[in-house]
Amino acid sequence: MIGPFVVVEGPDEAFEHAVAEQRATGRWIVEGFTEPGDHRPAHRGPVIRTGAVATTDDAAAALLAALDGSGLVIAARAPREVIDRLLDDLRHLGPVDHRIGPVATVAHLDHDARAILGLLAEGHTLGEAARVLGLSRRTADRRLAEARRELGVERTAEAVARAKRLGWLR
Repeated sequence: MIGPFVVVEGPDEAFEHAVAEQRATGRWIVEGFTEPGDHRPAHRGPVIRTGAVATTDDAAAALLAALDGSGLVIAARAPREVIDRLLDDLRHLGPVDHRIGPVATVAHLDHDARAILGLLAEGHTLGEAARVLGLSRRTADRRLAEARRELGVERTAEAVARAKRLGWLR
């Protein structure tokens, strides 16, 4: 599996939030893109490497880590042209979650709302999800609307995608 690649241009809190999201997925989080004196990551397997990219050397180290199979959460601190080049290079490897600005508030969804999103992600219809959870269709529709509102999205597909990105769905 390649990625995820998360590039955060914003305050430290936004970077820390992105790291926390990845930690919630149960992946192994490693600080830094390389081991001292090494140009390739020492750890193999599902690892997310985190750190700041402030120079072209940092960007190169992050890219090498990605090429070696690591996911990345990057605090983008380098000049614009360095970050743009890194984003372009990462996009050749897989999808990039490029975040600009302050940290978004973390949504708090109840169990039913998360369960509905999970069933929808598996391909169930809303009616089927309601039956599985023992809810009326109207209640399931309300919970789904609350989930979209809480997640700050308009469409159900966006809510499912955001819940996956937050590590709430597998």
